[in-house]
Amino acid sequence: MATTKHDYSPVASSDIEESRTSGEQLRAPHRQHGRSIYCHYTLYSLLLLSNIVLFGLWWRATVLSEICVRPKLSYSPAKHVISYEQRRLKRDIENNVFTGDPRPEFDAAWKHLLEPMTIKISSEELSHLPDPSIPFKDGSGYISELAVYHEIHCIKRIRRHFHLDRYYPNMTEDDRIREEAHIDHCLEYWREAAMCRGDTTLATFRWVDGLPYSRVYSDHECVNWEALDQWARSRMVDMSDYEMLVQ
Repeated sequence: MATTKHDYSPVASSDIEESRTSGEQLRAPHRQHGRSIYCHYTLYSLLLLSNIVLFGLWWRATVLSEICVRPKLSYSPAKHVISYEQRRLKRDIENNVFTGDPRPEFDAAWKHLLEPMTIKISSEELSHLPDPSIPFKDGSGYISELAVYHEIHCIKRIRRHFHLDRYYPNMTEDDRIREEAHIDHCLEYWREAAMCRGDTTLATFRWVDGLPYSRVYSDHECVNWEALDQWARSRMVDMSDYEMLVQ
């Protein structure tokens, strides 16, 4: 049986090195691509983590701010319109339509201020409150009032109390007893409301005729009254006709 010979040519060392170099060059892009993916993944992970941390800090600050400035211990459909602003309380008594002796513009100003005292709320809004209310006969909602308007009503009532002969010229003794009780209610309601808000505005002092007087007409943190009043007026109800209510 004949033996077949195969001729083998020795491979030059330069060819081996060239082949090895070519193989490494082919593998190098794959390693570089892998490192690039890893770097991108790490970078995106860090960015995502930083965004999560920043969002958490922002959310915590927002919640704490709302808890401190706008507590949500009780429900009111008007809370979403509340915003705050710095306002210096006025001390102008002479040129103020709400002060002084009774006169037509005085009565008109107080009447306008209290127009939205009674408002309409929906059944869904009422469901968030602890107490029931009186419904409208047409089923459109229930009557309610914002507490701030009751405070203003009490201030108006106390002002009128100084001029009973003008506003209540024909009061009987029973009327006077009820009037005194009403004024007592208003003063106590006013006291509780002031303590409820707990205005922490600081007032500094100055000397006046040898006595220290506080500067009570300083800058206060106030609700934007125009926005709140506009919201109330959009829901105000004319209470001159009780027939529209379910008895």
